[in-house]
Formats: sequence, structure tokens, C-alpha cells
Amino acid sequence: MSAIPKLDVDFLKPFIEGTIHTLKIQCSTEVTVAKPYKKEQANPMQIDIAAIIGVTSSAFNGSLALCFPKESFLKVMENMLGEPFTEIDSDVEDGAAELLNIIFGHAKKVLTDQGYSMEKAIPSIISGNNITVQHVSDSPTVIVPFGGQAGDFLVEIAVN
Repeated sequence: MSAIPKLDVDFLKPFIEGTIHTLKIQCSTEVTVAKPYKKEQANPMQIDIAAIIGVTSSAFNGSLALCFPKESFLKVMENMLGEPFTEIDSDVEDGAAELLNIIFGHAKKVLTDQGYSMEKAIPSIISGNNITVQHVSDSPTVIVPFGGQAGDFLVEIAVN
């Protein structure tokens, strides 16, 4: 398969569908997606926790990040684990990585069926007050904004 010249809707769609499905099934959380856009210098919202995973293929390399403000993340984790949380700590951080693994697994299956073979690394977690996610990519990062019962969050996709 030839290299992906740019992120298009057909490439983004499996990640979007995977996010919607994962939050609905794993977290009993309905979400909607807004129009994707290119990430500029400033973060579009305050991010307090992000799970990031590297993605490699014979056609492309890149990374995927699932990014939440604190309140949205804690609500998603409450829905997922069935108990309230007031702080982002090691007890709930792994939940972000698990959600990202499930989202990636959905997208990988769809993209493999389209002829892309994909490998991934183990997700990394970064958390703190108003963090910035940096992708190692020469191409622009695409932001896919989501909103719903638990609040707003983002998926960032960067592919070379």
C-alpha cells in the first residue's frame, strides 16, 4: 500500500468510530464528534491527562493521543469503574491507557481490512495541570474533538 499523503476522512473514521464505540460500551458514555481540525500552537482546551501510543506501519509512522481535562476524565472513569474519583492518580491513570488500547484495536482492525498493517507500542501516560501533548511528526497533528455526558475531550492523530 502506498504512503498516506495526508490524513483524510477514510483514515480518521476508524479512530472516530472506535472512540464513540469504546466510550459507549466501556464507560456507558454517549459522545458526539465535532469537525476535525489541524492543531495549532496552542492547545484547544486544557488537558490534564493524556494517553499516547506510537503507531508504525510499512506505509506510515505516527502517534495517537487520547486527551482529557480533569473533570471529563474523572467522570469517564467513574462511569467505567462504577465509583467516583476526585483526583487523577495512579489508580485511574491506567484507565486512559486501557481506553486508548481499545480505540486503537478497533481502528487497527478496520485499517488492516483496508490493507494497512499496523503495529503499536505500549501507551504512555502524561498527567499534570494543563499539559501539552507533543507528537514526533513532520506532518500536522489533527485534533478530533468529542463532547458528551462526561464533558469534552480530544483525540490527536499525527502521521508521517
